[in-house]
Amino acid sequence: MPISPATAHHRQRLIEQLERFTTRDDSQVAVGRRLLDDHPDLPLHGFGIAHSMEPELGEPHHLLIVLVGEHNTHAITAWGSALGTEPVIDGARHTLTTVLDGIGIWATATIPEDDYDMNQAVFTPTIDDVSGTYRGLLVTWIGEDGDLLIVGHPPARDVLSAASYYYRNACGQRLRPYNGRDLADSIDRRWGRFVAYPTRTEWQLRDAAEDTPGAVPVTWMHAQEGDTQDLSSVVARCPSCQRPSRSLDYDPVEGHRVHMCPSPACRHRWPLSDSPASSLKEHA
Repeated sequence: MPISPATAHHRQRLIEQLERFTTRDDSQVAVGRRLLDDHPDLPLHGFGIAHSMEPELGEPHHLLIVLVGEHNTHAITAWGSALGTEPVIDGARHTLTTVLDGIGIWATATIPEDDYDMNQAVFTPTIDDVSGTYRGLLVTWIGEDGDLLIVGHPPARDVLSAASYYYRNACGQRLRPYNGRDLADSIDRRWGRFVAYPTRTEWQLRDAAEDTPGAVPVTWMHAQEGDTQDLSSVVARCPSCQRPSRSLDYDPVEGHRVHMCPSPACRHRWPLSDSPASSLKEHA
C-alpha cells in the first residue's frame, strides 16, 4: 500500500505528544525521535507509552507503543522489516514486538472482518477455549451481565447446577429466582458458530441455524434475570429457627450488612457481629 512520508509538522506533533506522556524518563522520547529520523517513510499516527513494574527476565521496563491504525497490517509488516524482526500473526491480528536501545517497541493491527475468511475461522470449542468445566460441561462466563454459556444442550438441572456452582465459587454469591420467576425460564438453547476472530482466545459466538456447517448446540443461562445474594465466608445458625446459613443481605433501615436465614418460612435477619463462626462443613 502507498506510504506517505511524514511532514515536518506531523513529526513535530508526534514528538510533542510523546514528550507530554513521558514525565520521568526521556529514553522513550529518544527512541521515538530515532524511529522518525530513521524511517520517515513509514506510517505512524502516534505514540503511546507503558511501563512494567515487574518485567519478565530480559524484558524491558519501558515500552513505546507505535500507533499505525487499527487495520493497517501492511504497516506492521513494514515496521517489522525496518526493525529486523517478523510480526507475530495470531488469527487476524498482527503484532510487532521488539527492543530498540533498551526500549520495548510494540504495535498491532487487525485484518478487517470483511477481508478475513470467517468460514475458515470457525472452530469447535474445547476446554482450552472456555472458563472451565463442570461435570463434563464446557462453561464460560460471557458478557458484562454475568451470563453463562454452556456448550451443548444439557438438561435444565445440569445448567442450574453449573450456574449455582459458578456463582458460589467465582462470585461468592447465591443465584435465586425473584418476582415469582423460575430460574429455568432463564435458560435459552440455541445453535451457533464459534469464530476465531480476531484470535481464538478472543473468539466470537454467532447465531446460526442448526444445519449451518460448523454450528454447535449452545445453552445460555441469562443469570442477570435472577437475584444474586452475597454469601458470607462463615456459616452461622439462625437465632430464630437454628437453620445454618451463609446468606447476607442489607438492613433496609440501617443500611449495613446482616445475615439472613435462607428458609422461606423464616427469613430472619440478624447482625453480623452477633454471628459466631461455625465449624459446619455443609453450607446452606
